[in-house]
Amino acid sequence: MAKKREKESNTEDIGAYIMMSVESGKERIVYAKLRKMKEVILINELFGEWDLIIGINISDSKELDTFVSDKIRKIKEVGLTSTMIVAR
Repeated sequence: MAKKREKESNTEDIGAYIMMSVESGKERIVYAKLRKMKEVILINELFGEWDLIIGINISDSKELDTFVSDKIRKIKEVGLTSTMIVAR
């Protein structure tokens, strides 16, 4: 079951899902790191092509870029990422 955290409602926020491919056997290490990030409101470990998926709320596209580039992609165990921005 998904790990969810409640976030204060803000209609201006951008919602997004980020799927990650992680170094084999390191999924739980990355899971623990992601769980500490305030932007992450949902996290699941997956079976299949992608290893982890997170749901985030971000204030704007610049913050989304910073989050993905400076936080997610700097986790050494993370390989590929795919970001999907929520339409509605």
